[in-house]
Amino acid sequence: MTNLILSSNFNGNKLQGVGEAVLQDETIRITAEPNTSVTLLRSINKVLLLIAVDRSQSTIGRVELGDVYTLENGENRLVIKVETEDVKHETNLFINPEPVFDATSTKRKTTLTVGVLILILLMVSVVFGVKQKNLKEFNTKSEEKLTLAISNYENKTRESFVEAKEIAMKLKEDGYKNEKLDELLKNIRENESEILGEINPEVKELLDLTLQINGFNGNKLSSTGETMFVMDEKEKNIIQVDVNGKNAKIIAKKDILDGVNEIASYEDRLFTLSSDGIYEIDGGKTKVKEAEWINPLFYLYSANIYLIDRNNNQILRFSGSNNGFGDKSDWLAPGIEADFSKVIDMTIDGSIWLLSSTGKVTKFTNGNPTSITMEGIVSQLSDPTAIYTNENLKYVYILDRNKGRVLVLEKNGKFKMQYVSDQIKNATDLVADEGDPSKDEAGKVILLVGSKLMYFEPK
Repeated sequence: MTNLILSSNFNGNKLQGVGEAVLQDETIRITAEPNTSVTLLRSINKVLLLIAVDRSQSTIGRVELGDVYTLENGENRLVIKVETEDVKHETNLFINPEPVFDATSTKRKTTLTVGVLILILLMVSVVFGVKQKNLKEFNTKSEEKLTLAISNYENKTRESFVEAKEIAMKLKEDGYKNEKLDELLKNIRENESEILGEINPEVKELLDLTLQINGFNGNKLSSTGETMFVMDEKEKNIIQVDVNGKNAKIIAKKDILDGVNEIASYEDRLFTLSSDGIYEIDGGKTKVKEAEWINPLFYLYSANIYLIDRNNNQILRFSGSNNGFGDKSDWLAPGIEADFSKVIDMTIDGSIWLLSSTGKVTKFTNGNPTSITMEGIVSQLSDPTAIYTNENLKYVYILDRNKGRVLVLEKNGKFKMQYVSDQIKNATDLVADEGDPSKDEAGKVILLVGSKLMYFEPK
């Protein structure tokens, strides 16, 4: 058999950056460097042996006389032909260091480019079509929501107004553009205060308590009439002041307040709660009741002491008289069971109002409970701070410092309005005085804010 050899357009059948070929007997081994493709032209058939990838490759195969192998990397090309040794000696025409132009390869490149462009156009068309479909669905759903929001707004109830506002704000946030939406949001802004009963009051200073005691930082406030008592629990100081912010004076200090953690008052009388009992503070301190409870809250009303025993879920009553306070009695009606473990504050106007850390408000009348639903409330209570009313007030006031607001309830529990201000977020307690309209006396909602008593006038 005639010996077969390889001849190429580069000496050694090798081109740096493209690859090389080695022939042994009738087997050829081709090594292609990264990004190099390899084709074989045999007779009139052209076969792609290796497609260009980003790593080195190799292929092995049997050769035939006349085979032409092309290794191509960009503009660099190594062309290798299988010949007989005699043909090479006689002609040596194949050796050519210049790149060989391959019309077939160029045509293939053109076809590939056109194919890629068509594929890109197809993908763009699909993406655009999907986007248009999604946009149409978004607009259809958004228009339905907007119609619902407009309907709710026109109902003019608090609940429907809040729902309308939430829907409209979400549509705006999602990027929905519509003139009717813009008009709805404008109407919501202009009528929000009136419909929701929400007022932004002007909060003013009533009294700077540090004028009485330097560094005073109050956290508890008590009042059942014209007189207020403010306690700094940490430093054990109590200041007495009237609801107009006048006649302030220090009435107790640490020497008689050691161990005190709660205060309550009846008219101008002050009482404190310690771990060992209840004391009346009047120049000194007089124990009026020995401790018979665990984890209590207490309040004075009509000269009687009412105490919540949170561990035993009891409401105890100690009747007042000229000789002091009588023995305890269970104030709850027979058969009534309640859970007082989460009660954080109480107030009395003839009925006992209890405020829980969960935001639940319960009203007890003659020992029987009434659940308060706060019908019409704008945003539910979740972690309130304090509650206050008395028999002379028309409304019940709840401090919700986390949301910077004071809620006002009618005595039947129905939501009336709310006062909202960032300054309310710093308050720890509150009392209220609704004034006397017949005497043209303005009311006050008084807030304890650390070293100061602040107030605003309710509308």
